[in-house]
Amino acid sequence: MSVTSPELAASNPIKVGDSFPSDVKFTTVPYTPEKEAITSCGMPQEYDASKEFAGKKVVLFAVPGAFTPGCSVQHLPGYINHLEEIKSKGVDLVAVIAFNDAWVMSAWAKANKIKDEILFLSDGDAKFSKSIGWVKGERTGRYAIIIDHGKITYAENEPGMDVTHKSLDVITLFHKASSPASVRAHTLLKQISAHASENATEDQATDHSSHNKFQRTDFELNVTEDPPTSDQLRTILEYVGPGGGRAGQIVEGAADEADALKRLKEDPSRFKQPVIVDWNNGRAVFGYRESEIMKMISQLPRETD
Repeated sequence: MSVTSPELAASNPIKVGDSFPSDVKFTTVPYTPEKEAITSCGMPQEYDASKEFAGKKVVLFAVPGAFTPGCSVQHLPGYINHLEEIKSKGVDLVAVIAFNDAWVMSAWAKANKIKDEILFLSDGDAKFSKSIGWVKGERTGRYAIIIDHGKITYAENEPGMDVTHKSLDVITLFHKASSPASVRAHTLLKQISAHASENATEDQATDHSSHNKFQRTDFELNVTEDPPTSDQLRTILEYVGPGGGRAGQIVEGAADEADALKRLKEDPSRFKQPVIVDWNNGRAVFGYRESEIMKMISQLPRETD
């Protein structure tokens, strides 16, 4: 999901399915044993996040400021205490940013006895946070983003619960309430998400036993009636693959990807809902294809005790 801060309407808010921006740079003071003491100061270095995050699964979270009570007592410890759990879900890198300079971020890491398990990065002048509209006045906001090999698979401003407790799998339904097919897809996904297999009806799920198989599959259902961004559409078309007139089945009248992008820009209503996307695992289903939707869900990682 994507939420634009009321304090700053950015021209480039991020959305699930978008590519991580190509020009994001922070600063950091890398950990070294000889500068381990909190009173020792290393030299700040530029950190090219766009380059360093490429090819990795990254959890990036932001806080309004280092050493502030809420961030130090609640937000940061949540990630530190659940770091092993986060890494067990295939995450390669966890990073925190704030508007403070790199020396303050380094000291905050040392105060929490963190060496290089979590990267402490400075978003100087909240430049990146301002570019996406997620700020608290002149400070960075409190938000979380998951980037999986360059694609944003989770993004939330002022998250209601820490990303540490999420399954990190987001299923997006591009929905149209007036479309019977989209309504059926929405109902099916809600039933699976809520583990409500006992309430499934024959037209929504003909095989009740198949619902029972997914009772331990955890995912976040993101429903939007907005059309996809151009970046999201490229990703969707990549997931469904070429051939078979698939571009035209997703964007009315489109002959190929380039034509689909052009037609979507000219008239967003040409986008055909429903389209269901598993951003984390690179899968998409267009139209109400129950067996394909069930297959997508069955391939999600399972929660274990």
